[in-house]
Amino acid sequence: MKAYREAVKRLAKVKGFKPERRPLLEEAFEFIISSQKPFLVINAPTGYGKTLLSFALALHSLEDASLFDRVIHVLPMRSIIEDIQKTADEAFGFSRTKMMESSGEFLHLFPLNITTVDTFTWDMLKLNTKKRHRIKAGKEFGYDYLTQASILTSLVIFDEAHFLLEDRPRQENSLRFSPMATAFEAVLEFLTFHGVPIVVMTATLSKGHFEFLRKYAKKNRYDFKVLIPDGDHDPFVKRELNKEISINFVKGDPLNFVEPDKRNAIIVNTVKRAIELYDRALDRNLGFERNNIVLIHGRMTSTHKQELINRLRRLQDEEYLLIGTQAVEAGVDFSVDVMITDRAPINSLLQRFGRLARHASDRYGQIFIIEEAPTGPYPEDKVKETVELLKRANIHPRVPSTYREIVSKVHGERRSEVERYIHKSLKLKLFKLMKDPRKRALDVLGEIEELTVKGVPIIRDFLVPLLVGGETVLISPRKLLDLYSKGLVRIKGIEVKVKNEQDAYEVAKAFALGRDIKVIFTGEYDRERGIV
Repeated sequence: MKAYREAVKRLAKVKGFKPERRPLLEEAFEFIISSQKPFLVINAPTGYGKTLLSFALALHSLEDASLFDRVIHVLPMRSIIEDIQKTADEAFGFSRTKMMESSGEFLHLFPLNITTVDTFTWDMLKLNTKKRHRIKAGKEFGYDYLTQASILTSLVIFDEAHFLLEDRPRQENSLRFSPMATAFEAVLEFLTFHGVPIVVMTATLSKGHFEFLRKYAKKNRYDFKVLIPDGDHDPFVKRELNKEISINFVKGDPLNFVEPDKRNAIIVNTVKRAIELYDRALDRNLGFERNNIVLIHGRMTSTHKQELINRLRRLQDEEYLLIGTQAVEAGVDFSVDVMITDRAPINSLLQRFGRLARHASDRYGQIFIIEEAPTGPYPEDKVKETVELLKRANIHPRVPSTYREIVSKVHGERRSEVERYIHKSLKLKLFKLMKDPRKRALDVLGEIEELTVKGVPIIRDFLVPLLVGGETVLISPRKLLDLYSKGLVRIKGIEVKVKNEQDAYEVAKAFALGRDIKVIFTGEYDRERGIV
């Protein structure tokens, strides 16, 4: 436990807190370093401090590399990475962030490597997207085997794994499968085939997900274990159970439930709705200083978003109103007294609830769920089922045992329910590309491009990188059509007129194929509202 204790000590010093015991993480650490082939699932709530395990295991690998040489911490989205990287640098100084636009070395060689699931999957496929054009021109292979080999001697941690496991086709496209869930299964099969130590962390684990993960552990003879905080002995759970948190189902304007003498957040399902609420909040006399009303959503540049997050952190001891979308569900560290949210599936709601009374000193919290709110990108049936089940239950948002049954009923009680959104033939093709030593980067690129031409996205749905003042904001084909029809974008590198959604979809496919295209935002970027 030497490395674990050292990690706790360093984190406490950097974060300025008095360490509180986490028996679950201690047990997880012991299990991993004592097992010859560990596959560990940690089902712990938001705010539990699960990333401590990554830091402790990375320190351990420096002294004992008999099981793994390093740790690779995989996250589903870029917005979550920044806080982990900042903490890792300040406390340990031995980590490296690895994303699509990263500069410098593209191998997993540091004690702690923090990356996105997209980048990690491309690395597993031996295809370094940074060198795509040189690979296509036949000038080099990139790092193909080397990158993959650096993964196979590591311990891999999939953090916030519910984003991968619960990903579903969006309502606004015609896909009948989940690219992300399909790619994740291919990656999982390849890693377990080679006996790579694996940790899966998630706040929301259904019975179907449990069976899905156990299938691969059993198939490849892993030591499989699931850890859930013990309410009788875990200091975190005992503390959280003492907090008074109420869940209320309401109708009407979300602004009607704001309390001006408290810290408030309104989380809604679409950018349009968030901006509309923000504008009305500024017009109404809600009792806040203008600077204490903050809007954050996914159609903002990363620099702008970081400025707003920094402002939010400075406001933590004041009354404020945050209005946001799914972009603040994970990765933005803040705590509120009042959480007002659109209805959504249970996994998303739990992420939002995780921002309520988050700090140890917080004692009270109120949740208001807007019943008639639009569901946005979420499946209507899962949203309705979530609301119906929550009305009949008595849950605590940071005690998994109180909401585990609801998660299973909404997201799958059987493995077949989880696997129904996985494209089996695509999963098999990706697995074979990873496994076959004769398939080098150029071969992989050719097969990926062939799939793309047929309209089959890899990892995520086809998106369009929109250039905004030198930064990139990812938008959907539908949003591209909207902006193009208003004369707010210019497309360079391809002759095209975006008259309908299919035209916009073809532009997104061209990006996926690596075409040298630029979609430039020509409107005036709003420093309060982002891309409007």
